[in-house]
Amino acid sequence: MRLSHSILPVGLAALMLTSCGPSTVTQCNAFADVINQAQVFKDEFETEIDSFTQQAQGAESLGDIQTAASQYIDAVEKVVVSIDGMVTSLNDLELADEELSNYRNGYADIIAGSAEELNVAGEAMQLVANAESETDLSNVLEEFQGKANTAFTNLQTLSQNEATLVSDINTYCGAEVPAEGEAAPAEGEEAPAAE
Repeated sequence: MRLSHSILPVGLAALMLTSCGPSTVTQCNAFADVINQAQVFKDEFETEIDSFTQQAQGAESLGDIQTAASQYIDAVEKVVVSIDGMVTSLNDLELADEELSNYRNGYADIIAGSAEELNVAGEAMQLVANAESETDLSNVLEEFQGKANTAFTNLQTLSQNEATLVSDINTYCGAEVPAEGEAAPAEGEEAPAAE
């Protein structure tokens, strides 16, 4: 009889130790919440870039081009600040699950790389904004195009890597990713999928 009483407290202690930390689902949800913050600033950035594109296409003078370039630079600076904040939020996440921690580190690396490439694109656009004459503009266009094209190519690669990683995270967390055009499950039905 004494043996069974000593097993019960050990079993309860083991149960309590395993339940002290957050569950994988809880950690997945916290991770998804941070990742999903990106959609807000991505949407804002896309809106600002669309506005820049329209303004640049309608440019009739060097001043118009410089104004559009400045708008682009401001949009890049704003999104880079948001990305930096997101990296901090990711790094502040306490993820006991080793696999999630690795995913978090990979995701933070990808978005930090995106911020670096956006900065390169902003620096390239700064060449245009700094042009004091149409001759200056002509002289910097080749350098601008080279830097901008490299940054955009790198951003596309990072974006593909991000999509793959988010898919892996969703698979690991058991989140269903709705097919394009399908509605996502109602909140609370499943672990939220990172976008």
